[in-house]
Amino acid sequence: MRVLLVSTATQTSRTGVTAHYNRLLAELPGRVDSVQLITPADAPFLVKKTFGLLRRVAALFGQNGRALYLELESFISIWASVRLKNSGSFDIVHAQDTTSGAAAAIGLLRKVRVITTCHFNDNPIAEYREAYKLNAWTDQRLTDWFTYLFKQQDAFITVSGYTKRTSAFLRPQGAVCTVIHNGVTFPPVLPRQDKGPLTIVNIGTIEPRKNQRLLIDAADELRKQGFTNFQILLLGDGPKRQEWEALVKAKGLEGLVSFLGFQSDVTRFLQQASLYVHTAANESWGYTITEAISAGTPVLALATGGIPEQFDSQKPGLLSAKATASELAEAILRYQHPADRQQLADRQMQYARERFRMDIMIDKHLTFYRDVMNRQEASFTHESTALTV
Repeated sequence: MRVLLVSTATQTSRTGVTAHYNRLLAELPGRVDSVQLITPADAPFLVKKTFGLLRRVAALFGQNGRALYLELESFISIWASVRLKNSGSFDIVHAQDTTSGAAAAIGLLRKVRVITTCHFNDNPIAEYREAYKLNAWTDQRLTDWFTYLFKQQDAFITVSGYTKRTSAFLRPQGAVCTVIHNGVTFPPVLPRQDKGPLTIVNIGTIEPRKNQRLLIDAADELRKQGFTNFQILLLGDGPKRQEWEALVKAKGLEGLVSFLGFQSDVTRFLQQASLYVHTAANESWGYTITEAISAGTPVLALATGGIPEQFDSQKPGLLSAKATASELAEAILRYQHPADRQQLADRQMQYARERFRMDIMIDKHLTFYRDVMNRQEASFTHESTALTV
């Protein structure tokens, strides 16, 4: 089996999408005949040059122009790169977003089946609405665009049942879609280094959706209750870092809350953590939760998006999606003793190890690849009609 991975996220981008396809690049060799990756970084020189000029023009139209430009650049870059390939070189295309999936399908003249993993939180239109102040015209254009893109895929993978439900309105009726949860490597021996003060780790882009402000406010609550034997380490960069660093200083929490920026090796931080606290207000899956559990670190998380799918029926460590800072502080205090943390970690580990191992994820991908390759054309609802906007 010859696999082509395509994505609008380049390998230098610090995103969960990049981390996901890098895992596929690492794990698929030896299980398939070949695996290749195409991103906008592989676009021909003239395409890059042209879009460099168009980027300046798009800036004149503000956020709405930028949103439309990003889609156009991503689509054409992938299409132009794929066009240079021979469709006979691949048996399956695995796209990491619908834009690259549609571009690859058209670039390969629809001769190769395309499976697309949906990494977005609710749906891609909602993400554009969150990131940009879209006017009604741009919102409708993007809705039409993504409706068209979804029709160009042969099958879909979602990383959670939650995302499968929230994006159903964009998928063609009867479209082939399966849920494959993210997987991690569970080490046979867990070298725990949980010593000193209660160390709380949070990993993610410093932004409103990741909601680290809640953890900062919880730190303030803990101090008000007289508990100061803790440290919070925030790993990641983002648009809210400067503002929230100023907030930490204003609250006098500098000795308790630290911003450590982007870290390429999060495992060592997780192995030293007493608790991993995930505060995201919405999340399709929450891969760092799975990483923390695999490191033997007990997890507290808000019950948002697809996150509850990582916990057993009793939901140990799962908090209300609307948890307040004081409620989060109370939850942290419940696990200030090592024995309670170990009990939580063991229970979460037992559930995750049986479901979210890397080998399970890869096996499910390979099974789905073969299933899609072997399906008859009539079983797909794929449409190749031209886009009319």
